[in-house]
Amino acid sequence: MVNSPSLRRPSAVLMAASLVGGLISVATATPATAADLTGDFNSTAIGSAPSGWSVTGAAGDTTVQNVPGTVDRSLQLRDTSTSAPVTASASFGTTASTVIAGFRLRAAQTSATIGVHLDGAGGHNVTLAMGTDGHLYTYNGTERVDLGTYTADCWYDMRIVADPATGTADIYIDGSRKAKRLAFRTATKSLSALQAGVSTADTGTAWLDDVRTTTESGPQGWPYLGQVGPRTALQIGTSKLLVGAETLDRDYTSEQAFAPYLGKLGATKVRLQGGWAKTEKTKGVYDWTWLDKIVDDASAKGLKPWIQLSYGNPIYSGGGGSGLGGVLPTSDEALKAWDAWVKAMVNRYKDRVTEWEIWNEPNLAGIPVADYTDFYVRTASLVRSAQPGAVVFGQEAGIDVSYAKNFLTLLSQKGKSELLGGFSYHPYNPNPDDAWTYEQVAKLKALVDQYAPGAVIRQGENGAPSAPGSFGALGDLDWTELSQSKWFLRRVLNDLGRDISTSVFSISDLHYPGKINSKGLLQTNTDKSIRYAKPSFYAVQTVASIFDSTLKPLPGYSWSATPGTSLTVQAFANRTSGRQVVGVWSGAGKPTETNSRTATDLTFTGGDFSDPVYVDVRTGAVYGVPAANWSVQGSTYTFKDIPVYDSPVLIADRSTVKF
Repeated sequence: MVNSPSLRRPSAVLMAASLVGGLISVATATPATAADLTGDFNSTAIGSAPSGWSVTGAAGDTTVQNVPGTVDRSLQLRDTSTSAPVTASASFGTTASTVIAGFRLRAAQTSATIGVHLDGAGGHNVTLAMGTDGHLYTYNGTERVDLGTYTADCWYDMRIVADPATGTADIYIDGSRKAKRLAFRTATKSLSALQAGVSTADTGTAWLDDVRTTTESGPQGWPYLGQVGPRTALQIGTSKLLVGAETLDRDYTSEQAFAPYLGKLGATKVRLQGGWAKTEKTKGVYDWTWLDKIVDDASAKGLKPWIQLSYGNPIYSGGGGSGLGGVLPTSDEALKAWDAWVKAMVNRYKDRVTEWEIWNEPNLAGIPVADYTDFYVRTASLVRSAQPGAVVFGQEAGIDVSYAKNFLTLLSQKGKSELLGGFSYHPYNPNPDDAWTYEQVAKLKALVDQYAPGAVIRQGENGAPSAPGSFGALGDLDWTELSQSKWFLRRVLNDLGRDISTSVFSISDLHYPGKINSKGLLQTNTDKSIRYAKPSFYAVQTVASIFDSTLKPLPGYSWSATPGTSLTVQAFANRTSGRQVVGVWSGAGKPTETNSRTATDLTFTGGDFSDPVYVDVRTGAVYGVPAANWSVQGSTYTFKDIPVYDSPVLIADRSTVKF
């Protein structure tokens, strides 16, 4: 993780922060605007009803309370009567646009009916509920749809994507889509409120927290076709999309907590740190239990682990640094112990791990390039002796062309270039479209091609925070969950469009001593358990579903646009059919906190589309492109009035999209 401004290009412009998508806190007296409602209830006094919510309490009470055993405030609905319900509802204004509602729900028992509803003029249009039989359920029209069992006193991370225009909804629980294109319970062309409650006939207690609703407007008059279907890593098989699960070696995050989400994301490789100090706490004694579980679980979920051999061990004098910016081991005893650990590590995992990375950000640690080169040769030789087919990566913070060149030159002079299978870099910049970044990447690739033909480059660690004041790179800027989502998408599609294997940093928020690094796709509690999947998780899910190994990038793709200022275009084609996917977005600066679109005319020379659709990658929504909005002459395709903004949208042949 880069934590030094000197290793990333400075930005002269800091974008002013605002609330995500215009969201307001329900704790304020300001009424919510159409489908913009959020609240974690932490600013509401204990025992009070939250401002902006209408509550009923004659059959019990509806107040903000600390969740049992914690100091985390949530909205408690306590029903003590079998003759009246207990409810809490918030009006967000009438909207005909798609509503995405996220929230967490918990029941104190499995013997009461507890529901959360999206309501319109016709009553409960979409319902997600916990039943008296211990089952979660929803509805497809009037038909009850079972969603599996639930457990008392356990939080569930829930998400509803409801489209009034088609009267359909998709349901997600804990990062998995459980149902799609379900018909509304009652017909309506608009939604206006969210309600939670315990049913009339039952007694019981429920907890509601982290309510997040947003309005997402599609192209006016274009048919809504549904959501891109998430696919697991096992279903996808292979791709160039990776996810970071770093710092488990120092217990800054919890594999047990994020593991249920890992395969659901759709990334097909995961970056891990080997943890010498965690494995060898007594000299000569290795306890692999912690890493066995992580490697085995990732492999079972379809992710290939990529392990970094990094950080020292304080049980040895001169054992090197054991954390961010750590220096290399130096003493003879420590180096011999390092050698023994590396050999034992590779021999233990070589049936499941084929890619290894040597040390973390040596240039950030101030390690002289000559010392790093010697250490790389030493370690890579051990890896290859135990696993001849292993791919071994060198590494650096930022994109330090000078450091990389000196490393590659020394490696060549030693006659050891064949030990290099790849080189990984960490390009932290506020604007992921910054031309400077890819100018440096091109220089880096040219050097690798020159000195180690056949070796690859990889974007090995990169992310953006989801909140201001985050620890680590880019933490000096203001961020929200909205701008984080846009940033991830722009970085990943820029890399994939250049055929670069790319890693999303990271799967969950990181808890460094006394500070939080909020670059995770998953929001965490103070105990590192998962609170909810951020919007960026679902956005990356969409990328993973579409951009698998069946697509190839189309470098030098010919396009024009009106208006075309600061647009980024990355094009891809299906390897078999040739049908295309073209990503378009404004890359003028750091992602903003607004979603205003510009109607843009696009012309693709050498296009290949049969049935084009429009995909908003951030939301996963797919719309048909009306016949009046596109035309073709030979292989030149023209698309009219395409809504473009500072997050990627796709013009894709429908055959390339999984629903």
